[in-house]
Amino acid sequence: MYPIDLGITDFATLDNGEKIKSPKPLKKRFKKLRKAQRNLSRKQKGSKRREKARLKVAKLHAKIKDIRTDFLHKLS
Repeated sequence: MYPIDLGITDFATLDNGEKIKSPKPLKKRFKKLRKAQRNLSRKQKGSKRREKARLKVAKLHAKIKDIRTDFLHKLS
């Protein structure tokens, strides 16, 4: 078994000091997610535009999940 340190700035640091960076598309999606969530919070509850904004946030969450899953699959 190899000791691995999972971190915030880097995805992981191995016992030999090698650092594995987080996937770059993830940072871009986090920025978009932040903007979409802010946009959603400003919409009036019950409106069609709020529903559209909610769906956009949900799609971004799904895309982030897919990027993470793909990264972990390729890493292992």
